[in-house]
Amino acid sequence: MKFEIPFDESIYKQQIELTFKQSWLHSQAETKKLAIIAIVFVCLGIAILYGDGDIGKLFLIIGIISLAVFAYRLQRYKKAKNTTQNLMIEAIKVWETNPISLWKFENDFFRFKFYGGDYKINWDTLKHFEVVENTLFFGFKKNGNYYTLSENEVGKDDFLKIVEFVKQRIEPATNSYYNGFGQ
Repeated sequence: MKFEIPFDESIYKQQIELTFKQSWLHSQAETKKLAIIAIVFVCLGIAILYGDGDIGKLFLIIGIISLAVFAYRLQRYKKAKNTTQNLMIEAIKVWETNPISLWKFENDFFRFKFYGGDYKINWDTLKHFEVVENTLFFGFKKNGNYYTLSENEVGKDDFLKIVEFVKQRIEPATNSYYNGFGQ
């Protein structure tokens, strides 16, 4: 199967946002848990100190440390989001000058050619794929660099064919949203 896909800025932005969301999913969940723990420990510490309990100081210290770690993680997330946005803006400028990408799905390899290079990759080196929100992600490892193709770039029928083709060459992620997609 071979597809020449014209660049579409809105699709590209959706893919970047979805990729970012997928990459930070686990970290965001952990950060939310940390915030809850911090609030609980600070509240318990204050309540125990109010009742003249010495252990309240320990709870308060643990809560404050947890809040500091939460703030650090939140700052890292915001910095990564800003960096991603800046890189996306730069990539869009380049895509607009060179707006066609080539996607070739052969039995032995996958080929992706675009403004930034021409890659021919054997299927046995690709280890991860999943379908999320009608977007196919596949690459070398989970939360690594992905090749991303959306249904609205190739149409529903071709997208289903591509997903089935990739499925035969890469085992789906155990936590993916694949769950019989296209069946």
